[in-house]
Amino acid sequence: MTVLALFSMGASIYIAETAQDDAAAINKAGSLRMQSYRIAALLQADAPATEISAARQQFDAILEAPALTKTTEAAGAAPGRHYREVRRTWEELLAPDLQAVIDNTGDAEGALYLDEVHNFVTAVDTMVVALQRQAEQRIQWLRLSQAAAVVLALTLALTAVYLIHSGIMRPLAELMGMAERVRQGDFTDRVQHTRRDEIGLLGRSFNTMAADLETLHAGLERQVEIKTRELRRSNEALQLLYDAARTLTPGRLDEDTVRPILQHLSRVTDIRLVTVCIADPDETTARNTFSSVAGHEPSFCRSPDCRVCFHGDVARIRGGVGDGLATVPLEHRSEQYGVMLLEYASGTVPEQWKFRLADAVAEKIAVAIGLAREARRQRRLALLEERSVIARELHDSLAQSLSYLKIQVTRLEAGLRDQTISATTSSAVTELREGLNTAYGHLRELLTTFRLKMNEPGLAAALGAAAEEYRRRSEGTDIRLEQLDGGLNLDSNAEIHLLHITREALANVVNHARAEHAWIRLCSGEDGWVTLSVDDDGIGIPDRYERRHHYGIRIMTERANSLGGTLAVSRREPEGTHLEVRFPARDATVTESVV
Repeated sequence: MTVLALFSMGASIYIAETAQDDAAAINKAGSLRMQSYRIAALLQADAPATEISAARQQFDAILEAPALTKTTEAAGAAPGRHYREVRRTWEELLAPDLQAVIDNTGDAEGALYLDEVHNFVTAVDTMVVALQRQAEQRIQWLRLSQAAAVVLALTLALTAVYLIHSGIMRPLAELMGMAERVRQGDFTDRVQHTRRDEIGLLGRSFNTMAADLETLHAGLERQVEIKTRELRRSNEALQLLYDAARTLTPGRLDEDTVRPILQHLSRVTDIRLVTVCIADPDETTARNTFSSVAGHEPSFCRSPDCRVCFHGDVARIRGGVGDGLATVPLEHRSEQYGVMLLEYASGTVPEQWKFRLADAVAEKIAVAIGLAREARRQRRLALLEERSVIARELHDSLAQSLSYLKIQVTRLEAGLRDQTISATTSSAVTELREGLNTAYGHLRELLTTFRLKMNEPGLAAALGAAAEEYRRRSEGTDIRLEQLDGGLNLDSNAEIHLLHITREALANVVNHARAEHAWIRLCSGEDGWVTLSVDDDGIGIPDRYERRHHYGIRIMTERANSLGGTLAVSRREPEGTHLEVRFPARDATVTESVV
């Protein structure tokens, strides 16, 4: 636009400069016409020669005027040609004739001048018209140049407006819109104007900034998401531990309390199956098995043979069974009460925090079992202490009274020995002595029973100790624990009664059966009843097994009745005796079965 302005002004100045003398030239040309007629008038009026000479000089001055000569010489072909024609006519035709009139030579009176002046004026008019046309042409060129300059200026202005709109305003609006979207948190948009100019450089800078902000925002979102997930996980883990501490109490460790905790643990850790197998220390059979999925057990389970899980290479948070499995022992105060099995997808290893959380839950379960075991031991000790007190009271009262009566019976027999007595009296004294002896023997046995200690950790160990004791007391009778169900839920009272029934039955085997083998079985059925059986291959029990002054079977029956069950004694085929006690399992928790 500056070049156009300069060009337009230069063209105007140039045209104005070239047309500067056009008016003067036209004026001079008009003066030549007027002066030609003036000279003609002087000639017709017979003016003096001096006056005619002055008019000629004035005509020559006008003809040689710089405005006219310069314009005609600088002009195009037509004005210059007409000027030269006028001048030639003047110099060759009119001027000599006029000079002769001035010099008054010959008979010249200017007739030639007068005859040719009209043609000369016509030539001058033609020159004036040519000069006029030349001036008008220059004005036309000026007009055209100005019009072209206006058109070019408008074109350049419109082009500039378009370029400003497309190259500046629209990119700036796009940048402002992107800045607003970035302010609102949208970092995905990009500026399209990235040409190699200042706005394009600003657009590329905006795009780089938006990409960096998007990366930074995404990183911050990921960190916030990770922190939120960790906080949620921590809250869930704390909630799980709180629920475990609240529900896994020594008196409430059963299916209704353990399974929800295992299911919660499975949800928090994304471990698909969590199984807890509980057993007495040093046992190879799980007494209870709980799983996060109802009715499901591990695919590798070989129950009742649980040695792989309980006594294999089991360490805290270390898999010892196979791929996709981790084992967590249930330990409390150096005692192992079973194991927690964590099953996950093969080829993947859960994060360490999941193992630590599972270990914490396993420790809660083990603590509940250990506390229940300790409470059970305390209750058992209290029961045994009470029985010891009863034994002492019996010894200090009834036993001494029976001893005194035995002495008196002996004195009575000695006093009657030297006297003649009837058979009835002798028989009564004999029966009295035998009855006292039997009562005293039963009292001694009862005292022994009351003073019996159950120091072994659990019924299985106590039954094993009883079997070993009577094996030593017998003369070659092989007494074995044939079967022992690991899923029994028995309280201390039931265990004491079962132990005494077993001991009484083993005493009968050792004292009366003359058996070579004896078998002890303890199991529970699906109907919830517990069965204790003692079998031998001896001589068998007679049809009428009740003997006078012998109350062993009666006492065992009363013990079975106290448990809400029954006792049955029968002959065993092909030989021997079968004793069976059946009673309903109490509503004891799993913690009662491992103490």
